[in-house]
Amino acid sequence: MRNVLNQWLKAFNDNDLEALMQLYDPEINYMNSNVPIQVGIPVVKEGFAASFHIQPSVVFKEEQVIAQDGLGYIAGQFRVTGTNPEDGEAIDEAGRVVCIFRKNIEGDWKLVFDMDNRPPDINL
Repeated sequence: MRNVLNQWLKAFNDNDLEALMQLYDPEINYMNSNVPIQVGIPVVKEGFAASFHIQPSVVFKEEQVIAQDGLGYIAGQFRVTGTNPEDGEAIDEAGRVVCIFRKNIEGDWKLVFDMDNRPPDINL
């Protein structure tokens, strides 16, 4: 799972939409702060395509990992930075994320649930 998370971080930081989508399960449930639930790769892809206009970059600090019998999760803190293309203002958001992974029939870990929030206790 950590390998998939590291691939996700690289794809996101490279703003590589196609590489990013390869890491998601077709049944992905994506729950980003202040956005309605997004279900399925086509919808999630559309959301990321829109967010890449700020040229985002993310750092991640792991807080917990549990994996067993083809299902597991990684939880931690994140900080996303970027630039608003309309006014050049810096964007800086931090929060906590939980990513649930499951092994598919081929034995590959895929993200099946991805949820973040922005609580006040983030120190990353």
